[in-house]
Amino acid sequence: MALKNLGVQVDHLFSCDVNQQVKKTIMANFPPKVFYDDLTTRDNSKAAAADVYVAGFPCQPFSSAGKQQGFDDELGRGTIFFKVRAYIKAKLPKVFILENVSGLLRLNGGEYFAAIMRSLNAMGQYNITWKLLNTKEHGIPQNRKRLYFVGIKKSVDKGTFSWPEPVAHRPLENFLERRKGRPSKTDLPPKSSTHAHANVREVIKILEKKGHDPLNEPWVVDCDSTFAYMSYNKEHSLCITTRRNKGHWITNRGRYMTLSEMLGFQGMWKPEDGLKIAVSPQQLGKQIGNAMSCNILERIFVRVLPAAGLVSGRRLHDRWQAAAATTAPGAAPSMPPKQKKRSRSTSPVKSKQGQKRVAGAPPAKAARKGKA
Repeated sequence: MALKNLGVQVDHLFSCDVNQQVKKTIMANFPPKVFYDDLTTRDNSKAAAADVYVAGFPCQPFSSAGKQQGFDDELGRGTIFFKVRAYIKAKLPKVFILENVSGLLRLNGGEYFAAIMRSLNAMGQYNITWKLLNTKEHGIPQNRKRLYFVGIKKSVDKGTFSWPEPVAHRPLENFLERRKGRPSKTDLPPKSSTHAHANVREVIKILEKKGHDPLNEPWVVDCDSTFAYMSYNKEHSLCITTRRNKGHWITNRGRYMTLSEMLGFQGMWKPEDGLKIAVSPQQLGKQIGNAMSCNILERIFVRVLPAAGLVSGRRLHDRWQAAAATTAPGAAPSMPPKQKKRSRSTSPVKSKQGQKRVAGAPPAKAARKGKA
């Protein structure tokens, strides 16, 4: 999605997920040449070679919301990273991008993070860098801090890659659907949702005592937890996660987020932009909460593809930076055209895990195809 937003032609070589509901969404929107149902059984010697490999290995073993078992995760998720590394070592893509939760940096005194960095550097083929990036600092008001790794193959690295600098985000209200009117204090989560009902009612009382008007102001409440762990904010959405498949409560709407709003907070296409819905609302909500933010990926691709010689920098446009630099604070960047109207780039590249081919290698006599 991020590559298509940038006008980069994608030859989607393969994708992989053990969740069959995720597979339905991928196949409906970005069908790869090959789909692997289980990364742990993939024969990397036979897998296609991609220019760009993108993987988000399971975060639960490293997340503060889980048991934090790291590589010892009882479900085996902690060692998926080494399966990801196995592909990189076998096929040596020109670029890889990996993502995980920020808790990976701190867990067990940073032991797991250090082990991952040692493992990646031990291949000896890549210049590797990492950074914590927060979605709300890159144009979209969602407080979503994630750890990103970027590796560029030394033999193609031009030395120009730099992480995107923070830019202002648009106002929260811009990401919400039009209000149908002021809700009342009785517009609450159902009483059957004991914690949510009590939490929203209590938050409204607290905000009113502080002089706020939560029935007019868009306060976002992460209400589906005990009160001690509940939080709320007016400047940005709280982090959307797979456990919050309904999103969060919006006080001046008197409802949970819609799926369209949740997609917007992740910088993703909506159905009107060409997204095909192939699963239930509950499953789609989980997938939105488990995905990488599209705006973050766009901004990384704008910088890493030229640095690896895969796409000319003159052909890529960072619309998030441009909006922050040329318009009033919080103004929206121009949206790329809808999927069905997207123009195809003349030269391809690769990207993967999806493994996909991305277009954009410098136009030589014969344009080189890229894969991902």
